[in-house]
Amino acid sequence: MPSIASLRLIDFRSYAALDIEFSSGAVALYGANGAGKTNLLEAISLLSPGRGLRRAGADLLARVENGMSQPAWGINAALLTEDAAELSRISVGQVPENPRRKQLKIDGRSASGTELARHISMLWLTPAQDRLFTGPASDRRKFIDRFTLALAPDHGTNVIRFEKARTERNRLLSEGVSDRAWFEAIEADLSHYGALVAQARTQTISTLQTEITARKTVFPQSRISLDGYLENQLASGETLSAMTDSYQTFLAETRQTDLRAGRTLSGPHRTEFHVTHMSKAMPAAVCSTGEQKALLIGLILAQARALKQKTPILLLDEVAAHLDAARRAALAAELLDLGLQVFMTGTDQSLFTDFADHVQLLRVTDGKIV
Repeated sequence: MPSIASLRLIDFRSYAALDIEFSSGAVALYGANGAGKTNLLEAISLLSPGRGLRRAGADLLARVENGMSQPAWGINAALLTEDAAELSRISVGQVPENPRRKQLKIDGRSASGTELARHISMLWLTPAQDRLFTGPASDRRKFIDRFTLALAPDHGTNVIRFEKARTERNRLLSEGVSDRAWFEAIEADLSHYGALVAQARTQTISTLQTEITARKTVFPQSRISLDGYLENQLASGETLSAMTDSYQTFLAETRQTDLRAGRTLSGPHRTEFHVTHMSKAMPAAVCSTGEQKALLIGLILAQARALKQKTPILLLDEVAAHLDAARRAALAAELLDLGLQVFMTGTDQSLFTDFADHVQLLRVTDGKIV
């Protein structure tokens, strides 16, 4: 996997135009609140599959001037391989005639999100994720799905196909349709893709737990698990084929219950991702705010170690702001030891002194970089 050698932005968020070159190691963006640091991280995150770290629609990303959105925004990046032997380019931009859509190109040709996932792997941690353990279960599923996508590039496509089948089944349920043939056709797709989604998530959790247990740091270790209809079957030793058949049978058996509810009540769309502070045997949801932040950082570092061979790019927004001096130093040591490209933000340059001269320091002010 490559690192980002340079980036060009056009009419994106607070940036009218930007051309910047990056180090292949640690990059620290510092400046006042509202200067545009997170906007830059968001632009980088859009070089990976999905809707970026803010999950904003394409029509909400264009720069606004005098109350008017600019015609279209664009992001262009040059990616350098680890041995600096090859240079490839990724372009992401808004479609002017259809502002709600964005287009993706790799080396000048149109590409899919699955193909992009094979070119670049990215992990991020933002202040919004501080509520991960106490917020809705859907946020936790998205968190583990992003890591799963880094391990299994087809996972995103399988999630989309599962959701498409679920939406179609929910439509039949809400309209009170009782045609058995229609349901059976949709449930065949629902069970097939649902089983693939559950299997990929389960394998991801196993990989991540192994990495968490293998290394002790100042950041607390966690015990992680999935709780869902399909994932529980996998945990009991069920094969993918048997689980697919079992889920399809279950969907048929519970069709009347789902008809009364007007929606599909069981499946990977209801799976819960549980995190426990290992040494305290305490659910993350009831840990202190500081412990939750430390658990999150520990999870991200474990993910990065598990993916090290794929050289993921890390985006850490305001990650050091609420850490004490010992944990800031430990975080710097961990990140330098990983040897990955990492983009960090902070309001003050002093937050990155533990990186010594192993960091590229960039001051952000009013949509410009010094």
